Amino acid sequence: MKQASKLFCTAMLMLALAISALAQDNHKDHKDHGKHEQAKAATAKNAFLGKGDGVTTCPVTGEELANKDIKADFYGRTVYFCCPGCLAKAQAAPASYIKKTHAEQLAAVKSQPKAEAHDHGAMAAKQASAKGEAKFLGKGDGVETCPVTGEPVNKNVKAEINGRTVYACCEGCLATVKKSPELYLKPEAKKETAFLGKGDGIETCPVTGEKVDKKFKGEVNGQTFYVCCEGCIDTVKANPAAYLKAAKK
Repeated sequence: MKQASKLFCTAMLMLALAISALAQDNHKDHKDHGKHEQAKAATAKNAFLGKGDGVTTCPVTGEELANKDIKADFYGRTVYFCCPGCLAKAQAAPASYIKKTHAEQLAAVKSQPKAEAHDHGAMAAKQASAKGEAKFLGKGDGVETCPVTGEPVNKNVKAEINGRTVYACCEGCLATVKKSPELYLKPEAKKETAFLGKGDGIETCPVTGEKVDKKFKGEVNGQTFYVCCEGCIDTVKANPAAYLKAAKK
């Protein structure tokens, strides 16, 4: 009986030791898994995302640079970007897009897939839609400030859009405005024609104010007028609103 009891105690002790060892192994595996996940997260956080060399192509998107107006210093060298948005991304996380030397940058982006060209106004449109804002997205006047970003314009980046010259901060923004001018450009206010008339067009010449010669007369918009000489007829016809008051009915 004593022998059986002794054997039972020994078995229970061994079982307890086995359970304890298993628990320690599980705890160790859990700690190792946690460390592995932390390492993966740190690697992902510090992953290099650059796609261009920052000299001929944008370091964020890899797009060809249309100009070199958007730039900043990183690690003691000048880096160029395709738009203000990409510059802001690089400034927020320099190590993700910029290497310390141009040679390192070239090596790092050599195997990186090139990103698709982005629409500089797409993010603004998406944010406006999410906020339920009005359809108009313009942030600048297209003369001194970019209609898309509100940044100062580059006077070399311009285009004729709806009969007016529009300036933008970069070629990408200009393309965005061309695509949807109604979203970024407010209609120009109509300028009233200054009245220059000096006579009534009946007894006195509307151009000079001198007495008319009845043999010199013209008609515009159904209104007959007299002037002092033949040259004044052409002047009035070229800009009738500036020289003739509408005839009273």
